[in-house]
Amino acid sequence: MNRKILIALVSILIFGIIFAVIFTNLRKNHSSQDSNSNTAAVSSDKKNIIDFLLPDFPIKEVPLFKLEKVSSSHIFVNTDPKNKSDFGETNYAYYNVVLYSDSTKDEFLQFYKNLFDKQITDNYDMPDTVKGSIGQYRIAVSHYNVDKTGYIRVYLPSINDKRIDPYFTDFPSFFTAGPELIEHEKTYGLLNQKGGEIEFRKYYTVIDSGDANGDGKDDVVEFAKLEKEYQEKYQSKPDYSYDNKTGLMKFKDRDYQVTLTISRDHSRIYLMIRKGMNK
Repeated sequence: MNRKILIALVSILIFGIIFAVIFTNLRKNHSSQDSNSNTAAVSSDKKNIIDFLLPDFPIKEVPLFKLEKVSSSHIFVNTDPKNKSDFGETNYAYYNVVLYSDSTKDEFLQFYKNLFDKQITDNYDMPDTVKGSIGQYRIAVSHYNVDKTGYIRVYLPSINDKRIDPYFTDFPSFFTAGPELIEHEKTYGLLNQKGGEIEFRKYYTVIDSGDANGDGKDDVVEFAKLEKEYQEKYQSKPDYSYDNKTGLMKFKDRDYQVTLTISRDHSRIYLMIRKGMNK
């Protein structure tokens, strides 16, 4: 074979090998970048879910459609005979998730309608809410076309569900309800604000003792009694304040920011306790 031809063939072979090596490395780098990008996206979503979605929320059965971030998630337990669930029942427990979704109102509601095993309809039109069942859960989903905010309420099969109690094991114990109060709702939640907050809430119905002695007058003015009792008990707490007009009392107890509301209009006492997730 002509020497020049041989040299040319060897040169082509060498350049071919070099090109193949370079091309392979470029593909690996590009694949690695895509993988890192995808991992970052998944991690970001996972962080939102882990940090601000309650641990036992059934996300496999009820995914969060086009999630941008979880604004808050709570579990509610309500035993107030005057309150009814989305499905017309008393004595119920449910997860409540407020989220930002990268979707329109119609897309958001349609996604869950398609997801339902069975859609539950009312006798009247509810353009902002769809309801249905998925497995053991009944679900109400709302979107009011405000920003990108969606609301998902997932009802537990029973108010005695074993998943409920662990959320309230660490409920702060500095507030004690007297005999004139009946606890009708308790709530535990995570808030995606101020670096993350844990929130405990309860409300109590104030029982009117009535006119037991028959003199035509209420024997005990319960709200005046409670107002005096709470002022005396908490006025020495840090950051204490009380507004007589609104019945709003605020103070600090260790790492907890406490708001206690004496609501005559509702005949209730509202208790809200918050602390940072890292405290």
